[in-house]
Amino acid sequence: MKHLLVVDDVSTNLKCIGLILENKYRVTTVKSGSEALKCLNREKIDLVLLDIRMVGMDGYEVMEHMKQNLKTADIPVIFLTADTDKGSEERGMALGAVDYIRKPVVPQRLLERIEAVWKMEE
Repeated sequence: MKHLLVVDDVSTNLKCIGLILENKYRVTTVKSGSEALKCLNREKIDLVLLDIRMVGMDGYEVMEHMKQNLKTADIPVIFLTADTDKGSEERGMALGAVDYIRKPVVPQRLLERIEAVWKMEE
């Protein structure tokens, strides 16, 4: 079973996304960028769903740290955000994200996008 890490500083978002994914994937949720980096170094994660706007370390910073670490550099990241600014999507993709999903998340769309990542990796 694939292991997903969901990073968001809003508990409600973590719970909702966790409920969408829990029957299909092993899901770990954390509420901060620093917790995400600790988890990534501790566990084998197959995909990260990463909020951009978080208190403290934002999603872009988490992604930069991941790319600098050989252990985490190749883990696919899908950015999740309520941000509608086109520049934020471009920045996320330039950092190496494999996809970018706007909140509120549509459950079926989220599952389809995750499946598309697995197909790309094959």
